[in-house]
Amino acid sequence: MKIDDLELDDYELVDLAMNNAYDVLIGDKSIDEICDSDAEMIFLPDPEISDEILSEDLIEYFITTEEYEKCAKIKDLMKFRKILNKIINPKNVK
Repeated sequence: MKIDDLELDDYELVDLAMNNAYDVLIGDKSIDEICDSDAEMIFLPDPEISDEILSEDLIEYFITTEEYEKCAKIKDLMKFRKILNKIINPKNVK
């Protein structure tokens, strides 16, 4: 079933885009998997923005939808990335 067939309203399109961005950020899906799905790709994030900015935007969105488990996963992922960055690049840590 294609997205066009579903006739999603603006809220549903934004929700789909945010959930796709979440899935890519935490590694549940690749961009290729989203592109290959039966539905048209709905993907919001600008490829120019950092994962940190995307994470903050997603957390803000998922707070409004009361999906706190997703917020917690995003925060955990960002903490983990920060720890890895300190290990890999100890001189470049801010």
